[in-house]
Order: sequence, then structure tokens, then C-alpha cells
Amino acid sequence: MLSGHNILCFPPNRWEGLWRNRQQIMSRLAAHNRILYIHAPPDLRHLAAYRRRPRALFAGPRLSSPLPNLWVYEPPRYAPRSGRAPLRQITFWLRLASLRRTLRRLQMADPILWLFSYEWRDYLGRLGEKLAIYHAVDDYSAYELEYAGPAAAEHRRRIQQLEAETIAGVDLVFVTSAPLLAAKQPLHPHVILVENGVDYAHFAAAAAFPPAQIAALPRPRIVYAGAVNEKLDLTLLHTLAERFPHASFILIGPDALRYDRAQLAQVQALPNIHFLGHKPVADLPAYLHACDLCLIPYKRNEWTRHISPLKLYEYLATGLPILSTDIPAARAFAGLIWLADSAEAFIAALPAALQADSPDRRRRQQAIARQHTWENRIEALSAAISHRLDSSPILP
Repeated sequence: MLSGHNILCFPPNRWEGLWRNRQQIMSRLAAHNRILYIHAPPDLRHLAAYRRRPRALFAGPRLSSPLPNLWVYEPPRYAPRSGRAPLRQITFWLRLASLRRTLRRLQMADPILWLFSYEWRDYLGRLGEKLAIYHAVDDYSAYELEYAGPAAAEHRRRIQQLEAETIAGVDLVFVTSAPLLAAKQPLHPHVILVENGVDYAHFAAAAAFPPAQIAALPRPRIVYAGAVNEKLDLTLLHTLAERFPHASFILIGPDALRYDRAQLAQVQALPNIHFLGHKPVADLPAYLHACDLCLIPYKRNEWTRHISPLKLYEYLATGLPILSTDIPAARAFAGLIWLADSAEAFIAALPAALQADSPDRRRRQQAIARQHTWENRIEALSAAISHRLDSSPILP
């Protein structure tokens, strides 16, 4: 494993939110490195929430340490993100100065910059870094593309341009899926595929008792664990719940949906659909093991074509049967999980997946999951970083 380095992680999500690959990676690298996990600044428009507490607007940066060797940095509220010049430049330089003071306080010199979004590109070359990494986990230009209307093509072109500019400014690029590898390889000479992984021991362990929120729900219990956002096929979910009225459909995760709120309300109104909200990663295996089938009911579009869902590997570790939309990431496990490309195919596959479940099938599935641990992924990431630091050719 990589060791002895100062790593500045620039993620799109907060540490305490839904755990994604950045929290999994950084929590493990903290065993042998010093990590600063940097939260995004508030947007100027969000500061209206503090209008009754004007002194809070001048709150300075804050540091917390949820793990040994790992600090979470909260940027100052007095320097919000703004899209307008010259305020945009002024607040950026205020944030940069604050971050530099924090690095001096923590004695984090010669850091590795690890960017998980093109939105952090302005920090490149400004923090004395010895190496800069860009880690693409999605096709960001495809987010919510179907809702962009006539501006969709221009929106996508703009995001692709910003990402290409970011990639040109780093030393190493990581991607989490084969489609992302194909998309980014023309943009940089050092692009490495390292898929997402799983904390196998954590997700393979069944709880002694089911959580109280699930214990009384009728079986079969069909679970989806993840954010409720625009990649979730609400029409499909509604169809499945109506077609199998005696099954309990359980959704575990935060509500991050911006559009289709009326459709979500219709789904929530069904008596056999149960939204349990966000659960800490420490508690998630207990909820999964209390169910009978794991579901990945995604739309099929450019966004989902490029993803490597963490839930796929976490589902595999439980041993529970898995039914997924036929997307490339899931297709890699064809023959082990059930794939469907339409509502009719989901309806046919759901009872088949439940009936095929057995202890032997679960053991075979978990044996595959053990090949995809975060420990293995960290070693692959570390090897690529070490090679790049040594200016050696990076092995494919």
C-alpha cells in the first residue's frame, strides 16, 4: 500500500453522506498516509439560510478528524462559490488562502492532489503538489441529460471540455469502468482502470436479528440500496410493485431526486414500497441480509452505461440473488446474476431469481465477491501512483 504521503482529496460529496468510493479509498489509505478530505464550499445562493444568523456567515474553516490520520476540512462560509466575475475569483482566492493556512497548520507539504470532479480544477498547480490525480467514476456530461431539453448537446459538450481541460492538467487518471477507459484514454497517456470494490468481511456478515424497520415486512423482501436519483427507473419500480403486490420493495438511501417528483410521489404511495432513507454504511449489511433479493433497477442511458455501482459488489458479498438492468457493469457478472432489459424481462426474472437461491449458489457468488475487495483495489491504485511518482512506465 502507498505510505508516507500527504493526500488532499477533493470529492463531490461530503464525508458523512452516502459512502462512495472516495470514502472507502481514503479511509484505508489513512492507515499509512495523512489525508485531508475537502468539502465543497457553499454556493452563494445557499447562504440565504443564514439570514437570521448573520454572524454565521463569517464562520471560518473548520477541521474534524473522524479517523486517525484523516481530517475533514470545511471551507469558510465567507468565501462561497459564485458563478459571477469578479466575485468568483475573489472568493476562490480567499478559499485558496484558507486551505493553504490549513496545510501549514497540519504540516502537509508536497501533497498528492486527488480530484474526483472537474469542478476542483482551479486548485491544480496551486498547492505545491508533487502529483495530481483525476479519478473519474461517472460520465459527468451525461448527468440528467434527458432533462436538459434543447440545451442538452451544448451542456454535454461544455462538461466534456471542462473535464478534458482538467485531465490535461494532471499526472495520472483513474477510471472505474471499461466504457470510461475508452472515453478517457485519448485524453491522457496514463489512464488506469481500477473498478470499484467491496468491504467483503463487512457485507458478507449476516446480523443476528433483522432491523426493526424490516422485521415485520412480508416476504419476499426486494431491496434497493443507493441514492434515489435520476438514474433510478421509477416507472419500472412502479410496475414491479404493482405486478408483485405481496412482495415488499425496500429502498434504502437518501432522496437526491431533482426531477420527476410527482412520479416519485406515486411510487411512494404504493402500499408495498417502503422508503427507509439513508442508513450509515456500518448498518447497511444488516438491512441487506434481512431481504431476499437485491435490485439494481436503473434506466439504460449514457450515465448508467459508464458506471461501476458500489452496490453491485456489496450485493455480491451478501450472497443474495441480484436482479439488475442490463448495463455493462452488471453484464460482467452474467451467469451469476440476473439481467433484464425491459419491464417484461424484470417481471419474468424476479421469481426465477428467488426460486434459484440456495446455499451453494450463495457460496459461489461470495467467492467471486472476494476477488473484488477494496484491499485489492487499493493495491492497484497504490502501484499506479508509485510508478508515476518514480516516473516509471505504468503497467496496464
